[in-house]
Amino acid sequence: MRVDSVARGSVAERAGIVAGDRILFVAGEPVGDLLDLHFLTSRRRFRLRWATARGEEKESVIRTGGDPLGAFPEPVRVRRCRNRCIFCFVHQLPKGMRRSLYVKDEDVRLSFLHGQYVTFSDISEEEIRKILRYRLSPLYVSIHTTDPVLRRRMLGNPHAADVMEVMRRFVSAGILLHGQIVVCPGINDGEELAQSLNALSEIRPGLSTVAVVPVGLTSHRHGLPPLRAVTRDEARATLAMLVRLRRRLGDREGEPFAVAADEYYLMAGEQIPGRRAYGSFAQIGNGVGLLRNFLDDSRALFRRKRWKKADAGGTVVSGRSPRAYVSDFLKEFSRRAGAPFVHLPVTNRLMGKSVTVTGLLAGEDILSALKGKRVSRIYIPSVCLRDAGDLFLDNLSPEEIARETGGAVHLFDPTPAGFYETVCNVTISIL
Repeated sequence: MRVDSVARGSVAERAGIVAGDRILFVAGEPVGDLLDLHFLTSRRRFRLRWATARGEEKESVIRTGGDPLGAFPEPVRVRRCRNRCIFCFVHQLPKGMRRSLYVKDEDVRLSFLHGQYVTFSDISEEEIRKILRYRLSPLYVSIHTTDPVLRRRMLGNPHAADVMEVMRRFVSAGILLHGQIVVCPGINDGEELAQSLNALSEIRPGLSTVAVVPVGLTSHRHGLPPLRAVTRDEARATLAMLVRLRRRLGDREGEPFAVAADEYYLMAGEQIPGRRAYGSFAQIGNGVGLLRNFLDDSRALFRRKRWKKADAGGTVVSGRSPRAYVSDFLKEFSRRAGAPFVHLPVTNRLMGKSVTVTGLLAGEDILSALKGKRVSRIYIPSVCLRDAGDLFLDNLSPEEIARETGGAVHLFDPTPAGFYETVCNVTISIL
């Protein structure tokens, strides 16, 4: 495993390891990736063997004193997904966006490190042994249905492993799992969904939570299997079924089992439930409980007795799905900040009007919504840009939006406190 960089003053630097070296063995065991490196060097003393960029091999006994090694490996070579899921969002993306968006991963390391979902469809015995040995927990699993035949059809993979068998093996070894079901109307919804959740509840609490998420469809599904969006009546029926299931199963240590994505409540026109409906918010990265967090954080912000006034107002961008919540927030925020902040819900033209979340807005979508408007300050949630904070999905930059509109672009962390900090140039703490 090649070393990409070494922290200054670290254990690795003191041992003579430099960028470009390759770590070969730790305690006599081969190092294949960052997980091997992390777990094998977690002890306080071990023998390490590495090769320099010139090919010379060195060996040393490393004493960490409890400190991390400080050698950072080259980026993970992502294991690609070989499924052809009928609902795969990547297959529905338009052409011309940055290349990384078209990468489909099926990598248990990323599931453990970043909470990304994997299907276990072609997991190898070697991977299973590594998960069990290193106790990689929690892991996040795309389930969709417990019917093996239907699941293989949904994954577009006739050889996909039986997910229930794999999960039972992990759960019996003490690995904690979180699952998701992407609901496709007429395929795995209704009675099929209820049967799947009942079957999955049998491996609880090892399978701690299951997020129920409506299928996301763009306007770029040419040549893909026919699917339709969840209707309002279907959303209401699904929410009612989840309420009945929770009453029957109860919570475990405050954790509800099957939880609906926020989109279901928006589709159904129903109120977002209280915090108890989300337990530890284990599925918030899957859009489950984001709006509840937003509402609670808004109340906490508005309870502050001291408010710094804003120098000026501005235009605040969001997707269309949270527009009612964002508009209500900005009305109260404007009153307290002493300046008008106007909400601009943006229609997603790049992917289609049915895609309404803020994080999938493109730069051109925002520019189109701003066209003809006189704006001096534009506030855009940072979730619209990639992690580097420099580009939108369509490779436009915030600087280009500022140049085209003549307004100053301000990026903010997509939380009430994050918005307040950006607007008023302060740092606060909300407990």
